[in-house]
Amino acid sequence: MSPVRLIILLVAAGAAIGAVFLVRSIQTPAPAQAAAVEVQQAPTKEVLVARREIPVGRFVTVEDLYWQAWPEDSDTSYFIDRENNPEALEEQVGAVAVARLVSGEPIVGEKLVQPGEQGFMAAMLSPGMRAVSVSINERNAGGGFIMPQDRVDVMVIREPIGTTAMIGDQAAETLLQNVRVLAIDGIYAPPEEGQAAVLIGSRVTLELSDADAKLLLAAESAGALKITLRSVADLQDRSGATNVGRAYRDGSNQNIRVYRYGTPEVSTVPAG
Repeated sequence: MSPVRLIILLVAAGAAIGAVFLVRSIQTPAPAQAAAVEVQQAPTKEVLVARREIPVGRFVTVEDLYWQAWPEDSDTSYFIDRENNPEALEEQVGAVAVARLVSGEPIVGEKLVQPGEQGFMAAMLSPGMRAVSVSINERNAGGGFIMPQDRVDVMVIREPIGTTAMIGDQAAETLLQNVRVLAIDGIYAPPEEGQAAVLIGSRVTLELSDADAKLLLAAESAGALKITLRSVADLQDRSGATNVGRAYRDGSNQNIRVYRYGTPEVSTVPAG
């Protein structure tokens, strides 16, 4: 073989080998960098959120709320953040929801109302119900042991008719049963731990339907109402007017006659 041909073959072989290494270098990924890339976490702040669903009208407990990390660069101007309000969780306990809160939803002031604030009593009411206040004292309200959120019966003392329960020369009949106590005077919730367990007020606020509210107001005008505390074992009973109460409420101009100091007083309960 001539020297020229040998040189050409060697050059061609070298070119082929170089091409193979070039292709392999292109397909092989670049070696990993010696230093790992550090992941930067976005700054956060803690905001107050609902731990579980809070329906309208329910009192907020400490178990309902918690602090949740939230992106600092998001709009949190309407939220309650821990940096500016470190005691906010404890302060919201005892408030009532005026709008439904879902689990994980940030708390905003417009959705919770504190005792004594405008709209608090309306938020406590169940849908379709009314808040009605009547006068009470220690003698006609369970000796002061009736508390907000308890369930009570409302009785009327009147002239006996038929086979009613006698109290001296008068009779006692239950007009309303198993009704919810919303407040006593300005107290909306049971006493906190360490406070007195006896609550004596001058007015009790009850949760009633519209028809039962009219019945109670008419009965109160006779001035002989008594409120009795129900056992927790009896809370499954129907709430509202009893058979006697419905007869007064739904009849046409039923009269409630009460003897006070020997003088009869008559109160008319309108139909409906």
